[in-house]
Amino acid sequence: MEYQFFSPFPKYLQIREILLRRIEREFDIGGRFPTEQALCEEFGVSRETVREALSGLERDGLISRRRGRGTYVTKHPEPKLDTRLTGLVEDFSALKFDTEARVLEKGPINPPRGVASALELDPAESIYRIMRLRMFEGRPLSAHESFLPLEHGVRVAKLDLRYTSMVYELEHTLNVPLWDDSQHIEAVIAETTMAALLDVPLGAPLLMLTRLCRTTDGRPAVLFRSHFRSDRYYYTVKLAQPGKPGARPRDRGTRGITGGI
Repeated sequence: MEYQFFSPFPKYLQIREILLRRIEREFDIGGRFPTEQALCEEFGVSRETVREALSGLERDGLISRRRGRGTYVTKHPEPKLDTRLTGLVEDFSALKFDTEARVLEKGPINPPRGVASALELDPAESIYRIMRLRMFEGRPLSAHESFLPLEHGVRVAKLDLRYTSMVYELEHTLNVPLWDDSQHIEAVIAETTMAALLDVPLGAPLLMLTRLCRTTDGRPAVLFRSHFRSDRYYYTVKLAQPGKPGARPRDRGTRGITGGI
């Protein structure tokens, strides 16, 4: 296997991260580690690069290199507490997390490409757009761009959306029951506007979720385009077991799993 390295980061750091995960998952304490030559051949890099990667592991006390005897694993890395968020904003509120959403822009617009078709509207028909920035502990977590038919958007825009979610308000305040029709997830990089909003470097990795919710009679109710900071959020899906009592085809684990919308 020939590795293709992610260019913004030094190769030795990327190799060290790969080896760190191997020590954590594959090696017993006292186990013999691959030789420098074997690692050079595997990763297609110079001996100097491999030595730089190994020196970091040795400084952390994870490996011991003995001249003439080889390299051995001396301890496993300490487990790290994952401080990123996952789940719904309702969960954050219930757990008393310090989160709020700031409405940055709102109003009727001509639908961008693809939005009118997703909402099953005529391209010439105006829609309502609401742009929000969700904060967690006073720092940006995610940016949510919401597109709604005017009938829903005008009503939602009058509500206080700081400490709640739009889905919750549509369902419980405006009595518009929803279900998730589709969700699309992809990794993207932060362009100029999104980098400034989320306070990340230009080109930083983001997780983008596109989510379409429909009313119970099947009409599109809201389309979300959400960008999450990957260092502060991860995505979890709980899938329903096939044939499990009470599971409907449209459930499939997708109801209520997108964080902070």
